[in-house]
Amino acid sequence: MTAAADAQVCAVASVAGFDLGAVGARCRVDPVTRAAFVTAFEGELLPLRGTSGEALVSERESTGIDWSLAGLDPRLADRPVLLVGAGRDEAAPVQIHHEPLVAAYRTHTVPRLDHQVFMTDHSLSDHRVALARVVIDFLDRSMGAAR
Repeated sequence: MTAAADAQVCAVASVAGFDLGAVGARCRVDPVTRAAFVTAFEGELLPLRGTSGEALVSERESTGIDWSLAGLDPRLADRPVLLVGAGRDEAAPVQIHHEPLVAAYRTHTVPRLDHQVFMTDHSLSDHRVALARVVIDFLDRSMGAAR
């Protein structure tokens, strides 16, 4: 979202990205999903003060389309974009956070889209060297094109 708002950012990379807009949309239509996210966010409040799982889910529901990563494609169409997902990611499942984004960026023309899914967890724990190679290669290609 930050890169889309700043035209001076010349390349964009996301590793195991979490689409807050997609979560908000799912929570609005599915009470079971909503309850699961409220519970999950309640368990992650340690670094946050003055909020709750309920407040965090409500915020995602109310911002909806504004926080959708898929809607950023027109502002990213002129730059290289790398999306990396993790096939066993329980925090940001690829079916919700990666695959729909790849499909949207292909459909709405982000011509320099690069994407990959590693069969690992959210932290890419056992694929860090391979991830580093993918990101370095992407940056080499992107920065070479920007020069």
